[in-house]
Amino acid sequence: MSTLKEKKELFVSDLLGGSISEIYYVTGVALSAYLAVLLLQKYQIPSSVPFDYFLNKLTLLMSITIYSNHVKILHLLILLPVTLAVLYKINDSKSEKSDTKKNKNNKNSRSKIDKSVDGVDADEDGPKPPKLLVRKSFLTAYRASMIIITNLSILAVDFKIFPRRFAKVETWGTSLMDLGVGSFVFSMGLVNSRSIIKQIFAQENKRYRFSISQYVALVWKNTVKALPILLLGFIRLVSVKSLEYQEHVTEYGIHWNFFFTLGFLPIVIGILDPFLNIFPRAFVAMSIGLIYEVALSQFDVLKFILRTDNRMESIITQNKEGIFSFFGYLSIFIFGQSFGSFVLTDFKTPKNLLWTSTYKEYEKMKLEKGKGKKKNSFISRWLTVTTSEGLLITTIFYQLLFLYTKDSPYFNNISRRIANLPYVLWVVSYNSFFLLGYKAMESTVFRGEKKQRTSTGSMLLEAVNNNGLLCFLLGNLGTGLINMSIDTIECSDGVAFGILCAYGLVLTVIMIVLDLNGIYVKI
Repeated sequence: MSTLKEKKELFVSDLLGGSISEIYYVTGVALSAYLAVLLLQKYQIPSSVPFDYFLNKLTLLMSITIYSNHVKILHLLILLPVTLAVLYKINDSKSEKSDTKKNKNNKNSRSKIDKSVDGVDADEDGPKPPKLLVRKSFLTAYRASMIIITNLSILAVDFKIFPRRFAKVETWGTSLMDLGVGSFVFSMGLVNSRSIIKQIFAQENKRYRFSISQYVALVWKNTVKALPILLLGFIRLVSVKSLEYQEHVTEYGIHWNFFFTLGFLPIVIGILDPFLNIFPRAFVAMSIGLIYEVALSQFDVLKFILRTDNRMESIITQNKEGIFSFFGYLSIFIFGQSFGSFVLTDFKTPKNLLWTSTYKEYEKMKLEKGKGKKKNSFISRWLTVTTSEGLLITTIFYQLLFLYTKDSPYFNNISRRIANLPYVLWVVSYNSFFLLGYKAMESTVFRGEKKQRTSTGSMLLEAVNNNGLLCFLLGNLGTGLINMSIDTIECSDGVAFGILCAYGLVLTVIMIVLDLNGIYVKI
């Protein structure tokens, strides 16, 4: 008779995943929900926190559970009521305007409205210098939705209501949860690039000068920053071993877990700092992916990882999946950083598709443009992009690159367990596509607005984004507590859905309360 621990481990083992297109449909529910948010905001249709919870969390839960086989219908159920409400609002507004016009025509004797007041304050202080980094609402929505569906999935996977094709595959293939861990790392890299952009933009000279003292100080600083996350990794390790919590050894190994991967990333980024200052981050990320791919195929590293008879030979073999997949996640993280120079910034800077420029370089570009000079080459002009242009170029480029590696005989199949190059490019192309989707929807709905939108209009999305890593940590803690309290495998679909709704609601309340009180936990 198998123990409950063994039953749960078997429940998430030897899985084959599902299709990439289905994963896009399922996660695309977040895009439909955000489009609904944008339409409600544009037409000033009031919504409450419960509706916010339903739209931005419950619909995502439904997409991975009760509507997993009918996701297209779920998209319609989200957008149809909102569309009807918008049409009603537009019709009602037209009626109000018509009545107002009639009333004005009947009151010719009244004094004319003094329109000279409008816009007086706008020019009082004169034009202000643009800020390079601004808060962008589409980024908030993208990151918050990714964290929400990740948190829901890590608990839902332990229930039968969650389709097995969405759970992490054993070795080869694609699944929703395989994409989730990679996307989490990518978004961390994107957010991490904010401090890098600030630092470089403030420099007098972009020319990199290596200093051993500064290098050691940077590595030490990044190590200190990583200690809280590494500590969480050790706490998880001890708790899992002491509480007899279920483990999937081939996921990361016997001792390794995802927190160790997250914790070691900033340390290695500090070690690679000279290369990251000399070469474009996208080139460094691709080089790491290619070198790792060569090591997998040409130096028998792949065979070493997949062997089952060497597990207990050493600490390295016990944690071989976590150790070697780290190179893939490192590549994803740096790719995420490479997007910052055109996604996080509010205006074009020279060659920002690949580089972050200094303020002097930006001023020089403006001066030359103002004088009508065309010294920049065709390639340089292509590398200087807006956010939308950059996302369109990267989406096409990385999607083509991914399709080539996916179907090429020179590369193995996609594998999250190994985090090989096809997996890395899948994660990068997916995130680039969805960033473009969020940006395109926002630009379309609020077409003509010159000012950058800073708020999503959703209290839930704002709160989750502001405490993203804490939300992920609380989701892991909640998942552990629920798994230790009940036999999730034996729960009926109704009971499972109820538990997941309550779990999502508790996380929602905590995040919103923290945000309302201005409490932000930086780990």
